[in-house]
Amino acid sequence: MSDPADRYDYYQVLDVTPVASSDEIRTAFHRFAREHHPDNFTGSPEEAARHTERYQLGSEAYRILLDPMKRKLYNEGLEKGLLRYSEDRAEEKRRTIRVPGGVTLRSGKARAFFSRALRAIKSEDWAQAKLNLKMAIQNEPDNDDLRAKLEEVLQRMKSG
Repeated sequence: MSDPADRYDYYQVLDVTPVASSDEIRTAFHRFAREHHPDNFTGSPEEAARHTERYQLGSEAYRILLDPMKRKLYNEGLEKGLLRYSEDRAEEKRRTIRVPGGVTLRSGKARAFFSRALRAIKSEDWAQAKLNLKMAIQNEPDNDDLRAKLEEVLQRMKSG
């Protein structure tokens, strides 16, 4: 790691504890910003560049620690020795839920339409089930489980 700041986690950068509240993090960031804002170091370009990097790290720490989901993912990574948050890790962790009916869904909108489709299937309202499954597929076009469920409904409509 080239920069000594890369040896510190976000909690150390802002000088807060891992159980710090949002207000404590905000206060710590404002204190940090007063000390490290690049505008305070206009005399020396090297000093300004160093504080710009430091300030960017502090801003990143502030942004991550204030977002509950990102903070949770960051803490999980920190336990594994990862000092920086990664959007890639967040994408891996994106919620995938297996809902009743044996279908795995990622999108909240697809889940809502699929739930409506299941209610329609239960009440044997095949037209409504078909409509809601098509809406769910629009939200997750690559979901083969949804397509299979739609095919089941279409078969029921033909036989009924």
